[in-house]
Amino acid sequence: MKKILFTVLMVGLLVISVAGCADTDDTTPSTADEAISPTISANSSTDETTASPDNMTADRAKEIALSHAGLAEANVTFVTAKLDTEDGKQEYEIEFYSGNTEYDYDIDASTGEILSYDYDAENYSASGSTQSGDNSTYIGEEKAKSIALEKVSGATESDIRLYLDYEDGMAVYEGSIVFDSMEYEFEIDATTGTIVDWNVESVFDD
Repeated sequence: MKKILFTVLMVGLLVISVAGCADTDDTTPSTADEAISPTISANSSTDETTASPDNMTADRAKEIALSHAGLAEANVTFVTAKLDTEDGKQEYEIEFYSGNTEYDYDIDASTGEILSYDYDAENYSASGSTQSGDNSTYIGEEKAKSIALEKVSGATESDIRLYLDYEDGMAVYEGSIVFDSMEYEFEIDATTGTIVDWNVESVFDD
């Protein structure tokens, strides 16, 4: 009789042990699923960050400057195209030559806005532009004003100031136009009417 009871007891313990193992196996996949879920979520977040747009490139800044100047890349020689920081704002400094004219642009690295630009004719000289008292060959102040105002849409004669000056022995009309929060400084060959220097910047710049 004791042997029978012992046998029944052992069988009962064996059944309980098997049932416990089955419960453990059932919970394992659930635990693994929970461990995988955070990993999927993290990967999803990483993909979104990778897809966010970067700031404008130097090549794009070049394109903006060339388009504004009305020139093709094949017709210019680039000297500088670098990212810099001015007053806490990142901007591209673009400098290039076309013929004997030098162009300088400052372009906002985030928006592509042209912050300032200028161009001037290097080593420019024109026959007839001499430092003499005879100004009969000069184009005159009114003509010089019209040449400058043609480059600033909306500006009028009330916005422009200029005077006759001499630069390296060459007679030029030197002046400025202040219009729509921008200041345009220029030099115009007094004999030919050629703009030999043109600079633009915000009136709020130091």
